[in-house]
Amino acid sequence: MARRAGRHPGDADRHPPRRRRPDHQLSRQGGRPVAARTVDSPGAGAPSAAPSNGLPPAPPHPRPEEIRVVALDCYGTLLDFDERGFAPAVEGLLRDRGVTHTSGEAVWAAWTEHARELAKRHGRDPDRPLAGPEPPFVSFAESWTTHFAHAFRETAVEGLPPAEATGFLFDLLGRAQPYPEVAEVIGALRDAAPRGGGLKIVVASNADDAHLGPALDRSGIRGLVDAVISSEGVRSYKPRRPFFEAVRAWAGVETRQVLYVGDSPHADVTGGRAAGMGVYWVRRYEDADREKHLHYEPTWRSADLRGLLDVIGARSA
Repeated sequence: MARRAGRHPGDADRHPPRRRRPDHQLSRQGGRPVAARTVDSPGAGAPSAAPSNGLPPAPPHPRPEEIRVVALDCYGTLLDFDERGFAPAVEGLLRDRGVTHTSGEAVWAAWTEHARELAKRHGRDPDRPLAGPEPPFVSFAESWTTHFAHAFRETAVEGLPPAEATGFLFDLLGRAQPYPEVAEVIGALRDAAPRGGGLKIVVASNADDAHLGPALDRSGIRGLVDAVISSEGVRSYKPRRPFFEAVRAWAGVETRQVLYVGDSPHADVTGGRAAGMGVYWVRRYEDADREKHLHYEPTWRSADLRGLLDVIGARSA
């Protein structure tokens, strides 16, 4: 993410974003909560079904006893900030700066449209997520500032530097709080590790270090995991294979021995399965538009992280 360009907001001390209620209580446009704690295992230990959209088939799903590494996405998986939070955050920034002629929704819509256009132009088409060579790497800090510059022109926002808006989002991301079950689940995974043969736990996220690091430090998550891998650090974004290969290489295991845990149908499920990993999909809310980009079946899925304990429990049984 940009050395101050982000998809997440800032200036939280003066205007902290309103905290969303826990997902089992959440009622917000664009996402309906799903029941927690039930673990569905549509693919565990089975051959992969043919993916949608003409993508090549993924390798067979792993069995629980094969897992040696749990790789955790950050935002929307560990920390309670997902894509639904951006427009309200931008709304707060605009009001703080006295901008009343437009809305956070309008600015964020222009931001998102520009981001999608550039992504397709640079080989990051969500409808063809794995096609072509690895696209050139651009940090969120740089790209988000570019998107804000476009969005502010489109919505006639003046006097607010795009880089400042990116920094605002970075600050919010750096202050995101963990979901209620995170400490319990990671702690239980660590307790299970000796019995299961040395389970490694890593945070691996599409993020710039400038906001990911502070977020993991403030939340206490950094001290619970073995390593942190960012897209900025490996210069590749999910769902592209080099990101997942970097996780595998750090762990020194076979690809199918890594279980990737994430909330994004596009970045996490499609990317992880295409790379040959098992995937635990954290489906905290339903969103039909978002799930159009679910091109592969996850290995396991649940509404929160607690189902991981059932998966790893099966591994060490």
